[in-house]
Amino acid sequence: MRPTPTALALRVKLPKPELPRYVFQDLSSVSYRDLPNNGFGINNYYITKTKFHHWPVYKKIQNTKITTEIKRIQGDLHKLKQDLLDAYPHFEINMNQSAGILNIKGDVTKEVNELFDRQIHL
Repeated sequence: MRPTPTALALRVKLPKPELPRYVFQDLSSVSYRDLPNNGFGINNYYITKTKFHHWPVYKKIQNTKITTEIKRIQGDLHKLKQDLLDAYPHFEINMNQSAGILNIKGDVTKEVNELFDRQIHL
């Protein structure tokens, strides 16, 4: 049975306990060094493998132009480019930072895959 409006008006209301308010820390007092995971993307990178556990290194043919494309790069593309140039100085590398892709002139898929197998341990 539902209470009548008169019974609802006459009931004794219990006081609610006062909860302490959480005070947030001032943003000017927080340094970027205090934040978690602040080091990713600075001088390090991560390359995810495909679902068949292969490196995302592809040979791309457009008319007579042959390039090698490295996809799925997260982090510092400049560091990866420098690591590739340290291992193979003759590479001509172009970067697409917004897409996380490196393009290398010529068909060098074997060299890049061997380098990733040697140096990147997952």
